Formats: sequence, structure tokens, C-alpha cells
Amino acid sequence: MEFFSGLSSLNNLNLANNILGGLFPSKEISHLQNLVMLDLSFNYLYGGLTTQALANLSKLQVLKLGQLSLSGSLPIQGLCKMKQLEVLDLHRNAFDGTLDACVANLTSLRVLDLFGNSLTGNVFEPWISSLALLETLSLGMNSFEGIFSLNMLANHSKLKVLELDEMDSETFQVQTETSPWIASFQLEQLDISSCKVNSHTKTLPSFLSSQTSLEIIALLDNDLVGSFPIWLLLNNTKLEGVYFGGNCFTGSFELPFDLNYHHMDQLEFLDISDNKIQGELPRNIGVVFPNLILLDVSNNKFGGHIPESIGEMENLTTLYLGNNRFSGNLHEHILNGCLSLSSLIMDNNQLNGTLPSFTGNPKLVLLFASRNNFQGSITREFCRLFINLQGNSITGKIPEASTNMSVLMDLSDNKFTGSIPESIYNLPNLRYLLLAGNDLQGQLSSQICQLKNLQALDLSRNNLSGFIPSCLNKIRFSEEIYDPPSRIPGFSSRGVDIIEKTLMLALMLLFMEQKVQFTIKASSREYEGDILEDISVLDLSSNQLTGKIPYQIGDLHDLFALNLSNNNLSGSIPKSFKKLQSIESLDLSNNKLSGQIPLELQDLHSLAIFNVSYNNLSGRAPDQGQFGTFGDSNYKGNPYLSWGISNRRIAASPLSPIQLDEVNHHDSAVDSTSFYWSFVATFVTVLLAMLTILWINPHWRGAWFYFIEGVLLKCFGGLLGDAFY
Repeated sequence: MEFFSGLSSLNNLNLANNILGGLFPSKEISHLQNLVMLDLSFNYLYGGLTTQALANLSKLQVLKLGQLSLSGSLPIQGLCKMKQLEVLDLHRNAFDGTLDACVANLTSLRVLDLFGNSLTGNVFEPWISSLALLETLSLGMNSFEGIFSLNMLANHSKLKVLELDEMDSETFQVQTETSPWIASFQLEQLDISSCKVNSHTKTLPSFLSSQTSLEIIALLDNDLVGSFPIWLLLNNTKLEGVYFGGNCFTGSFELPFDLNYHHMDQLEFLDISDNKIQGELPRNIGVVFPNLILLDVSNNKFGGHIPESIGEMENLTTLYLGNNRFSGNLHEHILNGCLSLSSLIMDNNQLNGTLPSFTGNPKLVLLFASRNNFQGSITREFCRLFINLQGNSITGKIPEASTNMSVLMDLSDNKFTGSIPESIYNLPNLRYLLLAGNDLQGQLSSQICQLKNLQALDLSRNNLSGFIPSCLNKIRFSEEIYDPPSRIPGFSSRGVDIIEKTLMLALMLLFMEQKVQFTIKASSREYEGDILEDISVLDLSSNQLTGKIPYQIGDLHDLFALNLSNNNLSGSIPKSFKKLQSIESLDLSNNKLSGQIPLELQDLHSLAIFNVSYNNLSGRAPDQGQFGTFGDSNYKGNPYLSWGISNRRIAASPLSPIQLDEVNHHDSAVDSTSFYWSFVATFVTVLLAMLTILWINPHWRGAWFYFIEGVLLKCFGGLLGDAFY
């Protein structure tokens, strides 16, 4: 940026929203002594912002360096010398340090945006009260501590935007009822999510009753109690976003609107998820809120039918209805009337009937309807979606996949029949293929190895046959962490397109809210939440697979769980499994495996679950490393395999006397069996040798009979005499 050297008279410099990279030009900018406005936001600059760099910028009124990669201590002393500063926007950097009381000198400040840094210390110092001209105060996503009392802002009549959300601190709280006060401001945007608001009483801030200009309000995850504040929607007709998820609101969600006069046309985002709201959704919800983009009522106690009027929301992109008590059919008008609908989540309800066609809605990308009572069959269009229909009663064959869009396909625990369509093997972006618990048949095709981006493959509890493909090592089976967005859509300062943000939030459900079942031990095991970010699974258990276990599976270094149990696999356990350094669960039980358990498996330090019971294994089980924690249940059903008390020497709890007796009895049984067989073999060998010698050599034969006669006479002489005489 050498061109700065000739611009000493420059007043305004705006290079925001470009692709500028490299070290932040501190030295060059310090020569621009006449700058009034500097905006380099949304670029790729890094480095520090020093007091020296700001020393000559005494005329600066607007400083915007948001969404860069600046780090180091916040040069608060240099900033405090800018007495004319009106806008200070440093959001989304990595500044640390504390705020100094000298901030009180910046009495001209209208905007103070330090959101998303690593600042510490208390934020309730008197300097806040001194900044009476503030219109925007954004301090969220830092590490501030202590209690922030809103009565410090009682005289801030110009305040429009207040953000204090999601502090990385256990002690930070927001109190709104500490002492009587009347808000002189009319907020437009309020975000005090995850702030332990009024932690003692858990009551809704009373000052909200006087607010009439709100456009965005977010009170997420504060455990607030009481009836749902429908009056807040009535008082603020300009609302665009309402985020009340993660509280404990009760009662019903009623809309006392006169359909002829009261429509909330401005509202685009409504999130009342994770509360205790019950009753039915208002039948007219689609008429009252015709322009909703996001509707989230998940994790409540709603019942009854899903209102057909939702189909009137032509702008709706994301609809979350999961974890409620909705029943009845899903009306086709919802799928085809919401022309913008891209994500529909309705897991864990009591919905029934058949899933309606959505041919009139080509924008639908994601459909989650697991753990309901849907029946009938599905058509080809469903296989182009990110789809989760686990735990229903859907029948028929799995349709052919027509596009390569799908990332998730979970059709497990239904009643599908036939074979796995070969077209599924041509989905290059597929990461989760979960077809467990159906009645699928046919051989496991090697074409499955074309799914190179798979993270989880679960085909368990079917009737698949044939060999396990040796090419499975061509599949990645590794996690790919998704970095979800962290700010709420609607705030103008965040620079994220609302529609794009909503779609990202919907996709985030793939990694944050879905439940997926894998049979990685003897029984089914469920994973929920962001577990999907951390595991990779290969589960082919409970089928009719035959042949040897391919040694190539050992190349799947990132595999978390491998379950091949309950098949007809033979041969030995591959030594290559020692390369499965991420494995935590390995189940090979109920097969026909033979040979020894490879000692090399002792190097699997992450192994927590290991089961080889009911095979034909022999030798002695390893007892080093994690294998020192395994015992009878891991090895039983292998008559030629031995293991001892050492296999449990570092178990979490000591053995009970009963367990100890069982182990000793097991070891004694093994030792006794060995002794008896050895004795019989030795006796037979000696007897045959003696008979051979006596048959060949007459001298030894005569001596042997003379010896026997002498022994008989010595032991039974009297009896023999009586017998012969």
C-alpha cells in the first residue's frame, strides 16, 4: 500500500468489502493526518493495531476495522485520544485486554462495536454512563465479567442497538430489575441472549413493556419463565425478528389479531423453540405472519394438526416443527404452497399418513421427518434431498437417486425391501448413508467404494450377503468440521445476507440437532448433537456376509467405530487393524473367526469397546494397554481362547467376590482340561511302547512276566496258595 504516501491530504478512505490482504498498514496510515473517516472492514488484513499507528489520527471521526484478523492488545490509550471519534467499529477481530476508564473521554461516540473479540474485565464502569450519545453499543461475544445493570443506560435516550450476548464468562449477567428506573430510549435491536438475564427471578425485563419500536429482539437461552409474552408482538408492529428460544415460557401461543386489520407483514424470523409452550398452533398463523422466512417452534409441547395456513407463507425457507406432539397428516399445501421452502424439520412427532409429493417445490433441499408414523412409499424426488426418515413405517423399494445433491440419506428402521439402488453409489457428495433396520437383500456391491466422501455407512440389520468389498479403504471415513454461523440474522451490523444466513442455519442441523443411531456394540447406540462432527462409522453388522475381513480396512485411520458382528465371516482378525488409531469401538462378535487375536492391537490406545465373543478364536487374549480392561463378556464363546484376571487388572472398579470366583473357576476349568488330556496321551504312549518292546524282545518278555509273577506272589501270596492248593 505504498500509494498512501502521496495522500497526506486525504479525508475519507473507504476500501471495505474487498480482498485486501497482508499485514495491516499501520505505518502508512499514520501519515494520513487529515483522515476523518477510515473504513477497511471485511478484508483479509492481519497483525496488530498499535497506539503509534493511531497517534497522528487526531481528526478521525469514523474508524471501521471490522471483520479483519487483527490481534494483540486493544490500543485503548491511543483510541482514547481521538476526542472527535463518533464511530468505533472493531467487531470480529481477536483483540484482547481490557477497556480503560479513559473511554469516558469519547463523549462524541455514537457507535461502539467491539463484538466478537477476546476482551476481558468489567463492563459496568462509570464510563458507560458518560457516553450519553451512544446509538449502538455492541459488546457481545467477549469475555467480560460481572453484572451489567441496564439502569446504567437509563439516560441514553438515543440508544437504538444494544448487544451483550454470548459472553465467554461464567460470571457475566445482565440485570434489568436491580433498582427502579425508566428507560428513556426506544430500542430497535436488542440482543441479550445467553446472559443469565435476571438470574434470581428469571423474569422478563419489565422495561420491554414500554418499548414500541423494536425491530429485532433476541432473548435466547436465558431460562426465563412465565407466560409467552404475546403482548410484545402486539406492541411492536415493526418487528422483523423475534428470538425467544431456550427459555421456559409456558401457556399457549395465541394470536389475538383481527384478520381484517392486524397482519404482521414485517416479521421475517420467529423462533420460540425450546420452551414449554403447549396447545395448538393458531390456524391463522400463515395469514398473520405472511412474510416469515424462518419459523421455529421445535422442542415444545404443541399438539394437534400442523396448520394448513402455513402454506400461505410464500417466503418461508425454513420450518422447524420437531420434538412436539403434532399428529395427523402433513398437508400437501404446506410443501407446495411455501414456494421458497428449502428446509423442513418435523422429527419426533406423531404424524401419520403418507408423505405428500413436493413436485411443485423444486427449492426443497432438506427434509427431516424421523420418528413419526409415516407409511406408504416414497418417490424418486425424495432421494435428491438431505433426508432423514429414520424410524417410520415406510415400505416398498428405495427409489433410484436422480441427482448428486444429497449429503445425508437416513432411511433406517423402516420397512424397505429389495436391493440398494446402484444409482446411490453415484452420489459424490454423500457423507451419511444410513439404511439400517430394513429388509434389504442382495450382495454388497463393490460400487459402494465410489462414495469416497462417506463419513458414516450403516447397513446393519438387513439381509445383505456376499463378501465385504476390499476397496472400502478408498472411502474417506473422516470427519469434516462444519463451522456454523454464530450471529442472529437480522442485525444490520453483521454483514450477512438474511436468506443465506437462514439456509446456513438449516444446514447446521445436520451437525447440531440430529439424532443418529449406530449399532456399535451388541445393541443400538444413539448419538445426538454435535457428535456427528467427531465420529466416523462403518457398521455392517447383523447381515449374512461371508468370507474374510479385508485387511484393507486397516487403512481407515480415522474410523471411530467398526461393527462387523452377527455375520458369517471367517478367517483371522487382520493385523492391519493396528493402524486404526482413532478406533474406539470394535465389534467382531458372533462370526466364525479363527486364529489368535493379534498382539499388535494392544497399540490401539483409544479402544474402549472390544467384542470378539462367539467365534473360534484360540490362544491367549492380549492383556496390555486397553486390553487390560476387557474381561469375560468380551471373549466368551471361544472354546480355544484363554484369558485371565490380568485382562482386567486396571478395570474402573474392583472385582466382586462372585466375579473373582467366576474368573478362578474359568481358569481352573481350562487347567483341568489340559491336565486330563495330557495324562491320557502320556498313558497311551507309554503302554504302546511297552507292548512293542515285549513283542520284539523275548528276553525282556520273559523278565517282564517273571516280575509280574513276583509282584502277585508278594501281594496276594496267601490267596493264591489257597486257590491252588
